[in-house]
Amino acid sequence: MEFFSLGERLIIYRKRAGLTKTQLAEMADISVTTLSKYEDDKVDNPNVDTLYNLSVALGVSINKLILGIEDPNARKSLTGLISNKNE
Repeated sequence: MEFFSLGERLIIYRKRAGLTKTQLAEMADISVTTLSKYEDDKVDNPNVDTLYNLSVALGVSINKLILGIEDPNARKSLTGLISNKNE
């Protein structure tokens, strides 16, 4: 099972949508510099409004953007699998 960081997911979804950084930044009402920081995983505490705007602009749910999965309850089972992988 492969996990991607928030920044990696942003890049993947942006490229799937066929958007440049400039286009996505404009759609999400943020600067290209801010978007670059998100894509480079250089934001320690992402702003919820920004994440929501990015998810809308990319056409993905905020859960999918933040967690990489649609169902937040699934994260609990995935976390259990990861923490028990050596058993």
